[in-house]
Amino acid sequence: MADKGMAVMKTKGKAGETVTKYFLLIADVLLIIIFGIMRPGFLQMSNLLDIVATASLVGTMGMGASIVMMVGEMNFGVGAEATLTAAMLGWILGKEYVPVYVLAVLIVLLLIGLVGVVDSYFGVILGVPAFIATLAISKINDGFVNLLTENRTMFYNNWPPQFKWIGQGKIGPIPVSAVVFAVIAFLLWFMMDKTRLGAYIQAVGNNQTCCRQVGINVRKIKIIAFIICSLVCGFAGIMAASKTSNVMSTLGSGIMMDAMASAMLGATFLRPGRYNIQGTVVAALLTAIISNGITFCGYPDYIQNIVNGIILLIAVGYIAMTRKEGLPSVKMG
Repeated sequence: MADKGMAVMKTKGKAGETVTKYFLLIADVLLIIIFGIMRPGFLQMSNLLDIVATASLVGTMGMGASIVMMVGEMNFGVGAEATLTAAMLGWILGKEYVPVYVLAVLIVLLLIGLVGVVDSYFGVILGVPAFIATLAISKINDGFVNLLTENRTMFYNNWPPQFKWIGQGKIGPIPVSAVVFAVIAFLLWFMMDKTRLGAYIQAVGNNQTCCRQVGINVRKIKIIAFIICSLVCGFAGIMAASKTSNVMSTLGSGIMMDAMASAMLGATFLRPGRYNIQGTVVAALLTAIISNGITFCGYPDYIQNIVNGIILLIAVGYIAMTRKEGLPSVKMG
């Protein structure tokens, strides 16, 4: 009897562990079913693909933010970096001496990568708390955005059709932005799980003291993480601008909180208590499902803000319960 009782307890324990690991994915499915029951039109393929397209923008920025979180830092300038990238791209594309849009994209990604260097200089080299440094730098970035856009919404009717294809095109029924999102997610997952750099990033997030003892350059790894974050968030800005064919000062800030929530909530998926790319992707889908479902059901916008705030609190609370030190030194994987 005792052996049978132990077996039952082990089975329940494994079941509970499985539910915990895949709770986000389960929540995605349940919400789709619930919204589908409330509004059958919600389940139309066109609407589901719209959800994926929205998740692509949020998830791309969220993955960038999660890379910095993985090394135990926070970047509150991801929205401003996305907006600045889009503003710089629009300004450059308006110049006759840059006829090739691919070159323009490379130029702005190089420039936004330098912003990541500045972030890391203050947050890593000088030792200023990263969340304060990035918040201050984001205000500077906002100023440059206003300079480039002349403090108004900038419409890019002269953007090359190939560029607009990134945010507005489709491959069959699938949005191109979703394909781009999947490619970026795969590359980041591969980097984190299959390369030495990914192993170092994980090691720095787990125990910086041990890393220093075995010869890992902690500062260098953190600087690289900030640069990767800026590049990925910059690409999110390019995707957003391509989708809307315009840039306004709120382009990045409008999705930043959802992106940060996705990165934090992602730490509850698959590897509970550990920031990971897969979790950020699933969490981004969750925020997109909630946003679309609330709008589809005709609820006011403030409901969405309240729900997103509650989700963020739950994510932060869960992470806080998985370790004793507090944010953002949660382990990653």
